[in-house]
Amino acid sequence: MRKLSYCGAALLLLLVLAVLGGYLLLRASLPQLEGTLTTAGLGAPVTISRDARGVPTLVAHSRSDLAFATGFVHAQDRFFEMDLERRLAGGELAELFGRVAVPEDQKTRLFGFRTVARAVLESAPAEQRALLEAYARGVNAGLAHLGSRPWEYWLLREKPAPWLAEDSVLTVYSMWWDLQANGLRREILRREINARLGGPACAGGWKCVLGFLYPAGTSWDAPDAAPPSALSGAPVPEASVLNVRDAAAASVVPAHAPPAVGSNSWAVAGTLTATGSALIANDMHLGQRVPPVWYHARLKVTDSATEAPLDLNGVMLPGAPFMVAGSNGHLAWGFTNSYGSWLSVTPLPCVETPTHELVTPQGPLALAVAHELIQVKGEPPVSLEVRTAAEGVLLQLDPALATCWFGAWLAQLPAATNLNLVRLERARSVSEALELAPEIGIPHQNVVLGDADGHIAWSIFGRIPEDTGAERALHGPPWTTSSDHPRIVDPPLGRLWTANARVATDARQLELIGADVAALGAEYDLGARAAQIRDSLLALKGGATPADMLRIQLDDRALFLARWRTLLLGLLDAPSLQGQPQRAQFRQLIASWQPAAQVDSVGYRLVRAYHDRTLQAVWSMLLEAVNVPQDENSWAPAQFEGPLWTLVSEQPLHLLAKRYPSWPAFLRQQVDETLTELARSCPQLANCTWGSHNTVRIRHPLSRALPALARFLDMPTLELPGDHDMPRVQDGTLGQSERFAVSPGHEDQGYLTIPGGQSGHPLSPYYRAGFLGWARGAPLPFLPGPSEHTLTLAP
Repeated sequence: MRKLSYCGAALLLLLVLAVLGGYLLLRASLPQLEGTLTTAGLGAPVTISRDARGVPTLVAHSRSDLAFATGFVHAQDRFFEMDLERRLAGGELAELFGRVAVPEDQKTRLFGFRTVARAVLESAPAEQRALLEAYARGVNAGLAHLGSRPWEYWLLREKPAPWLAEDSVLTVYSMWWDLQANGLRREILRREINARLGGPACAGGWKCVLGFLYPAGTSWDAPDAAPPSALSGAPVPEASVLNVRDAAAASVVPAHAPPAVGSNSWAVAGTLTATGSALIANDMHLGQRVPPVWYHARLKVTDSATEAPLDLNGVMLPGAPFMVAGSNGHLAWGFTNSYGSWLSVTPLPCVETPTHELVTPQGPLALAVAHELIQVKGEPPVSLEVRTAAEGVLLQLDPALATCWFGAWLAQLPAATNLNLVRLERARSVSEALELAPEIGIPHQNVVLGDADGHIAWSIFGRIPEDTGAERALHGPPWTTSSDHPRIVDPPLGRLWTANARVATDARQLELIGADVAALGAEYDLGARAAQIRDSLLALKGGATPADMLRIQLDDRALFLARWRTLLLGLLDAPSLQGQPQRAQFRQLIASWQPAAQVDSVGYRLVRAYHDRTLQAVWSMLLEAVNVPQDENSWAPAQFEGPLWTLVSEQPLHLLAKRYPSWPAFLRQQVDETLTELARSCPQLANCTWGSHNTVRIRHPLSRALPALARFLDMPTLELPGDHDMPRVQDGTLGQSERFAVSPGHEDQGYLTIPGGQSGHPLSPYYRAGFLGWARGAPLPFLPGPSEHTLTLAP
């Protein structure tokens, strides 16, 4: 018995020692915050001061030293995040995570981004290459000065690979991937539909009826013009062109589309602000994670014999030394994703697919073949054949349809990506920024600009081909120049807004953005968010402040769904409720709804669930009618809201599946299906609050594999207001990845919040700092606060 007690005590001691050892190892990877560190690669000392939230202020005597110090703090705070971004774009995740990541690597390896990144770096001007090289030296110095490798690598039993200058270009390609890659699937679906539609062809060879399914605009459109132009889709197609009634197919309703990445931004001219300086607001909508996408920082170059002073404030993407959005004291800027025609897909008939050719009805078509070797942790590497033709890279084989899909993407062209965003740092006016716009090579973004003199503008940052044909993504150059690049400058309204919807009204600008699909909505998001923002901005009569901007960013009113609630109240009349207690309760709850996406609103959740169910059911019926195969990727386009409302309002019988006797019967059936869906998650309908659906759990990438540590690694789980057709976007973990407003020259009056802390280390006091402020909509300071810790890097 005593021997067993000794054994138990020894095991307990070993367990305690193991836990203590793990804790000490974890603490060793925390960065040093104070004192002096000597490191090679600097020309002069750099100071790194941190405020109470860990927001750093970096002060250097040259831009090169500033890039080095930026790499240093990024590595010490966020190296694992940076590593995942470069590996995502490079198709190298399986080296860390094993076979589970091979499918993702296979997708990105098709585009050869590491090879393209090297070409981008080689073609960059010497001073830009020098910045990335200085940043890379700083990253590796930051890793070397940690007492232990970043904690994630101990869990993965790996060592972090050194950072290369080309890896910073790969972080840009990770954003290309996040923002545009899904467009390939959407374009394949559109072309499949077009191939099966009847009737005549219109502009660009598209079937005229496709303009009904993919309208150029809807009643929600709110372009930045006065008065707004009247773009709209095609009329309801006649039965001779599209007849759903005669289609014989089973009911198929694919899963709801995942929320698309998006953002809001706007500018208010100095004539309408309290300071006389322009006012810029921005909230970029991306997947939220731990640590957050963005890194809040202040970067300063002091006056020297060779360089003018520089003072940058805003958000950075760890992995690159550039300020992505914010202010330089003279100019402020913010971004939203610009949906347009930046890629293309081409179907080719193929009956066989040997390695080096396609066998088509017209004969063999030669393919170029490259072999990519994907390294897999703990297993032999996986070989991937990348096959290309003149139409692009082979994306997808559909043997049953004897079709091979080839894709081309501007991201594959080295000339479409560059490091010219760094030039924006020293732009002192809107006019200077607009001259730079056509030459900035990033994933295409709406940019709103405002300067200290009160001027405002909108443009596109991202290189745009002059060619507006279907194959523009293959050809690329020549690019637009400052003479024809899309822009709006100092509009009479004194306000500009973007929300991933159509901004321009000029026909040539729309064509440059949309190319051959300009008449088909050009991938724009529905204009509901943009319209709500526009109306709130127009309600400002003068003296606008950042506080006014925050109220708009937090606006969760349900204006978009109001007409759907009205439709439901009319649909659920007395006869339809007889013997239907669930329908009756449904009607009662929406009749007394709270018209906002608030956490305690039941009626809002019911109307939203009904709308989404009905939208996808109608879209599915239309795909059935043209015999398009459906799967989880067969999503309705964002602009389909326009034709959907037309259908439920006009109720043409030939566009309704014959299994439904009438449109009212179909629409009531969707109520019943919605009730069945809701019952799975909340059996008591009265308890189906929006918050219980919109429960946001922002997680660390490793917490799913370590459930016992999830509470330690993840942000607090919260019910949050907001949805995706209103300014306050929050749809699960997709939402406002940052939120700021600032007037250049008045940064001390601005605010900036991100959904998490500066550090990616769970023992850091900065791991969660600022998260609750973001969740509550608090206006945390745009500028870093008083310094609490200062570290000096000495050469």
